[in-house]
Amino acid sequence: MVADRPVPIFTAKYRTVREGAGFRLTFFCELCGGGYTTPLLGCDTPKEALHLGEQDARLHFNRCECCHGWVCDEHFNENRMMCIACMPRICTQCGAPASKSEQFCKVCGAPHFETCEERMDDYE
Repeated sequence: MVADRPVPIFTAKYRTVREGAGFRLTFFCELCGGGYTTPLLGCDTPKEALHLGEQDARLHFNRCECCHGWVCDEHFNENRMMCIACMPRICTQCGAPASKSEQFCKVCGAPHFETCEERMDDYE
């Protein structure tokens, strides 16, 4: 991330649960509602727990460059750096829908990843 740009605000979709002497937070994908729960955070306040929890949860979510939503890996098109609502994952050869777990198209057999050169062609 560029030093002079602020860190984007993390998803507002989360739940805080107090457990003993700490907190456990669950953050949710803005598309599917699937969640990631942090380990128990030994904090005194919910605000402190939220700060620590966000740092941990950011490793499990991706920010769409189009709508700025936070989504899980399954709902992120890493070739376009966008959520699949903004840019669905499709085969670049035949246009068939593609899921994250498939490395090759089930229709034509083409690989489901793009090289840097292919991505740069879109910007020329």
